[in-house]
Amino acid sequence: MKILPILLFLLTLSFAGDITSLMFQTYRVEGKDFQSVVEELKEKLNQSDLKVLRTLTISEAIKARGVKDFPNYTVLLACDRKEKEDLLIKVPFMSNLIPCSVAVYENKDGSVSITAINEKPYLEAFSKELSKDDRRLISKTYMELRRVLSSVGKYKKAHISKAQIRKIMSQLKGVFFETSDTIKGMSFEDAKTLLKTALDGVNMNILGVEDIRKETPKYSFMLACNLTYGEKILREFPHFGTLAPCRVYLYEKPDGSVGVGYINIQTLIKLYGKHLHRDAVEVFEKADRDIKSAIKEVKGE
Repeated sequence: MKILPILLFLLTLSFAGDITSLMFQTYRVEGKDFQSVVEELKEKLNQSDLKVLRTLTISEAIKARGVKDFPNYTVLLACDRKEKEDLLIKVPFMSNLIPCSVAVYENKDGSVSITAINEKPYLEAFSKELSKDDRRLISKTYMELRRVLSSVGKYKKAHISKAQIRKIMSQLKGVFFETSDTIKGMSFEDAKTLLKTALDGVNMNILGVEDIRKETPKYSFMLACNLTYGEKILREFPHFGTLAPCRVYLYEKPDGSVGVGYINIQTLIKLYGKHLHRDAVEVFEKADRDIKSAIKEVKGE
């Protein structure tokens, strides 16, 4: 798929029904307070072999900056799988799916929503890179995740027709969901250290580093977050917590160079732009520039 057709497709897709109903799956919980929902969800995820690796209390961090009216918001980094090492070395982008990010947030009416991404569009977009076993692992993981989420909340039915879904899914192959680059002339550990410093330098603060594979070929991802950006984006479009904090991943290539990548923010803007005010779009664009500038700094450009 050429770049122009992709852009036209994404523009069309963004207006095709409710795109959020295809890309995300949301469950609503009523009659329970926010923290009890978080604790129940954590317990059930751990019991279902969908281990919770981190609990990120996004709202507490934002409120600590003086934004006292920000609603309760927590992201659970979960769905840990022992098979992820081979998957992520083969298709590095899949760290956006495994481990998964489950967003739990409070609505204006006091109810609580739980949102996870729908893995199917990403499986289509990376269909050439993923083997049948890879697809089976991801699909099984998300099937189990949906089972847990449906035991806690009620699924919010999609506002998009089956015909639209079939058409969209057939066209997703080749869409650029990934921004990638290569760092040459330094070791994996040096590249990781320098990139962490560079991201901190542009206020993309590193909340954590997950070293998925410590032997060659190595693989790590960083959870990068600017809370000022996060406040504006999550207040308008809370679904994005499923892609947050931004995962900037590094991996050793066969030639000894270091690959680096993250989700294509320009694609996200084209997909969800109609759901965002201009200032939120500008925040996305600024985050993209910040990450790219950090990578360029590491490369010495």
